[in-house]
Order: sequence, then structure tokens, then C-alpha cells
Amino acid sequence: MLDLQAIELIKQLKARYFRAIDTGNIEMLQGMLTDDVALSFKSPAYEFRVNGLDDALEFYRTSFTKTRLATHNGHTPEIEVDGDHATALWYLSYVFINLEDNTHMHGSAIYQDRYVKRDGRWMIAETGYQTLLETVEPLSEHLQITSRPIN
Repeated sequence: MLDLQAIELIKQLKARYFRAIDTGNIEMLQGMLTDDVALSFKSPAYEFRVNGLDDALEFYRTSFTKTRLATHNGHTPEIEVDGDHATALWYLSYVFINLEDNTHMHGSAIYQDRYVKRDGRWMIAETGYQTLLETVEPLSEHLQITSRPIN
């Protein structure tokens, strides 16, 4: 039988994860990631692997800044729960604007996550994606950024 409560809690956890990185609220991530969290992000333009909470928080802190802006939209999750462990595949659509490199990136990817339930709370033990489609172009001189998620 499906554990619908666990599935919903994991969906909410992933939504908070996306909001935390897009708004640069790195402290919020501390309560979501395990101490031994593993990250893995792969695209034709970059590849990152990070292990451990401290290194993960530093990775997010330097990746999403006032000059590196992103929006992540995760949807259509496929979540499997087995007691206090779960796995999920998420479809990701993203935009990443890098004002330092003057680039505008659009893409989609498949996230693969592993979750554990500790002290009654679901946490992310492993997360990462492999890009399906990605485009990178110079920022248009006509592009106006009228608001930014990170102040």
C-alpha cells in the first residue's frame, strides 16, 4: 500500500529545498539535509560532486548569490517509500542567470533523490540530477531584471 502521508511530506520537503536554494536561504537547508548528504549535478557545461553537510552548504552558498540567480521547478515526482527510507525521481525545469559570466541558461533534468526519516522527519540524504536539455546564451542587452530573489 502507498504511504501517502510520507509521499506528501517528501513533496513538501523538496518544495522547501527548491525555495531555499532559489532565495539563497542556505540556513534553511540545514534542517533538510543529513550530515552525510551527497550531492551530484551533471550537465554538459558542469559537473559537481559534494559530500557532507558543511561542504554542501558552502556549495549552495557560493552557487546562488546576488549575481548567480536561479529558479528551479520540480514536478511529476515518482516517489517510492519503504519504511523510513524513500527514493524519488523528479523532473526539473530551471533557469540560471549568471551576471558574472553574462550568461542565461535554461534546462531540464531528472533529479534522483534518496531520503531518510530521522526523529520523525524526512531528510534529504542524497540529491542530484543529470541534465536532459540545456541551452546557454549570452544575456541579451535588452533583458531587464526587475526583481531578484536574493538581496
